[in-house]
Amino acid sequence: MGLGCTSCHVSATTSTKAEDNNLPRREVCLSCHGDAEIPEPRTTAVAHFNHQLHLKIRTCTDCHRGMDTAMVTSKENFPPMAQCISCHTQVDIPDSCYQCHAKTMKLTPSSHVADFIDSHSRVKHSAVEKQACEVCHGKTFTCAGCH
Repeated sequence: MGLGCTSCHVSATTSTKAEDNNLPRREVCLSCHGDAEIPEPRTTAVAHFNHQLHLKIRTCTDCHRGMDTAMVTSKENFPPMAQCISCHTQVDIPDSCYQCHAKTMKLTPSSHVADFIDSHSRVKHSAVEKQACEVCHGKTFTCAGCH
């Protein structure tokens, strides 16, 4: 329809907290989306986020990729952490995790089961796997740091 994001998500321009509900009322959605099913908003993984600040230097679709053409939202429309740290390069992982994430949130990947160190040490590590480790363990991460 050619509407800008803030035509419906009006509060995003003044939102300074992650818990702010920037979704439009159901009636607003139905005025364009007819009888579409409107799902409950998903829980965000980020506890501290300021849309107002980010909108001064970015556009909505810089982070919410594909939303300009999507009829329904999906996980792919929300930025992965790797995208956040592409700008926020001064992140001191893992010490600074709670600057963005809630302290009650489980941040370890599901692959980190009780015997993770033993089980993953039996597989050949690729450069891609090392990059995945660096997201949480930092750019100076080395295998010797844990082993």
